[in-house]
Amino acid sequence: MKIAIIGHKRIPSNEGGIEKGVEQHAVRMVQRGNDSMKRVLRKSYTTIKVKYSIGFSILIKRAWIVLFMSIFMILSLSLTDPVQCQEISLEKALELFYTNNYDIIINRYEIDKSYGDYIAAKIIPNPSVSVNYTGYNAGLNKTDDTQQIFRIDQLLEIGGKRGYRIKTANEALEAMKLTHKDTIRNLLSGFYSTYYNLVLDELIIEFATEEVKRFDQILNIAEKRHNAGFLSLIDYTKLKLAKIELENNLTTVHAQYKNDLATFNLLLGGGTFRPAKGLIKEEFPEYSEDALIEKAYATRFDLLSLERQAKSAEFGQKLASAQRIPDITLGAQAERLGQNLDRGRGIGVSMSIPLFYRNQGEILKKDAEFKQIKAQLNKVKQQILTDVKQALNNYVAGLAILDIYRKKKNEIGDLLERSEKAFSIGGITVLDLIDTRKTYRDFFTKFNHALTQAMLNKELVKISTGEIK
Repeated sequence: MKIAIIGHKRIPSNEGGIEKGVEQHAVRMVQRGNDSMKRVLRKSYTTIKVKYSIGFSILIKRAWIVLFMSIFMILSLSLTDPVQCQEISLEKALELFYTNNYDIIINRYEIDKSYGDYIAAKIIPNPSVSVNYTGYNAGLNKTDDTQQIFRIDQLLEIGGKRGYRIKTANEALEAMKLTHKDTIRNLLSGFYSTYYNLVLDELIIEFATEEVKRFDQILNIAEKRHNAGFLSLIDYTKLKLAKIELENNLTTVHAQYKNDLATFNLLLGGGTFRPAKGLIKEEFPEYSEDALIEKAYATRFDLLSLERQAKSAEFGQKLASAQRIPDITLGAQAERLGQNLDRGRGIGVSMSIPLFYRNQGEILKKDAEFKQIKAQLNKVKQQILTDVKQALNNYVAGLAILDIYRKKKNEIGDLLERSEKAFSIGGITVLDLIDTRKTYRDFFTKFNHALTQAMLNKELVKISTGEIK
């Protein structure tokens, strides 16, 4: 008896329906001892075994390739992806900023230059030495006019010039140290701005990511309503376009985050760092304007530096006045004269006579420098007053704005939930839903901005008083 199984592609079967039924029937025939069916199945399984063996080998090779490429991609991304950056606290970031920031390092050499001027001011003038041989003939034989003269001269500064010069240089050195600290103070504003920009970026990214996920749920509801005929194709398409806008916004924020991250690491002198998450401390103390101004006058490095510069200029005036007094040069001389080279000795004193030039120009110059610094002092005092008031005003205004957003936060969140529920049952239109979600997104973007700005303003208040860590 010949048995034919019609319409079957393979045994064993991976399909369902009639193919699966034929397979079960063939197996039962074999169990009943049908030799013809045994041969059919044996051939089928052998063929399948070979095919599966070859396919499995290819699959393994492909799996290894995919695994290798995946590892390569992960390693590549780890070098560029901000997610792979090392998390760093604000305190550690400040430590690296003070140590490795290029502008701070470059400016620090100004202190070394001023120290060089101080060292130079302390040095006593070098003596001068001269040796003369005269009266020799062409054969270097001594004549009656032969002279051998050795002379040494030493300049002696009088009138306290050296002391004034040292004091001038010392005050200039101390002023430069304070100027360096004021440079750090000014750079801190940029550091904190970049730091809190990154904090804001991360908050927006977190919010935007959650928004995309939440919108997927809306799209699922919209798809069901569209398939059921309760939502038009136009409205369904509008929702899809709205999601694309959300995804584009997320991409833009990621790009901004990478840019801010590059700036942040430049401020730290290089590396791959990012602010640690979860370290936002919403601590906003109250400040007294009078106390802040008093503190600023006592600690602002630009003011303290100008005060030391004024002292340096004052000593410079005294030095210029002392320059009117001529210095004395003491000299000693030893001689050997004639053919017999008879010995002789002598000493001498020399000095210039201040008949015409009595250092008038330098005195006027130093007087102008002193008056100029005094004027700068008055300007800086006024600038400090302005800086503190502006920083405090921005801080108070920022807290007021943040408080407004905090009070409306829950209300906006409830509005979104109600609108989404209403849309799911057809209670509002697609445009109403999109508009509500835009309002929600704008609100929380401004809320996060107000939060980070308030924290930045707090640091700027401290900086306005001259406080650096």
